Amino acid sequence: MLKGVSLALLLTVINACSYGFTSLKNPWEKDRVKTVTVPMFRNKTMEGNAETYFTNSLRLYLVARSGKLKLVTGKADAYIDGELTNVIVSPASVQFGTADTEAAGGLPKDRLLAISYTITATVTLKLIRTKDKKQLWSNTFSQSTNMASGTYTDQRSSSDVFIKESNKRQALAYLSDSMMTLAVDALLEGF
Repeated sequence: MLKGVSLALLLTVINACSYGFTSLKNPWEKDRVKTVTVPMFRNKTMEGNAETYFTNSLRLYLVARSGKLKLVTGKADAYIDGELTNVIVSPASVQFGTADTEAAGGLPKDRLLAISYTITATVTLKLIRTKDKKQLWSNTFSQSTNMASGTYTDQRSSSDVFIKESNKRQALAYLSDSMMTLAVDALLEGF
């Protein structure tokens, strides 16, 4: 009997830890913030339109967790000032052209081709009370993911550029979803 109760207690503790002991209360209520708006993030990178991924993801996850802090459009008690500060794309692996790859109509001899990349994004968020512009919270989030490259063709067709660009957009969408989920959790827990 004692083993059964101990096992039940252990499972309850493990289960509670895996979901976390999150509060259902709005951590910003003491600062008189019940509603928040999210203007379009500023983009300090050379990656055009990337800010829309992060802004839309933050809005989406705030709506999903709206029991604590209500997202509104227009006038609100506070706003989240977002800035996309970095998007870095760097080669993760390369292929070296050989006589065999060139003979097969592929990558020319002695040429390098990046076949995968690592893409890293950094976003800074600030919760600012509207009435007095007081900053109540700020945090910076940075995360990386892998991204496939386009392939080499001997015609050097433009489709390869589009494949790489499409893969980059998918990677940015993944990063924005993942990072803004963490951001909403941090915001709503007040850390």
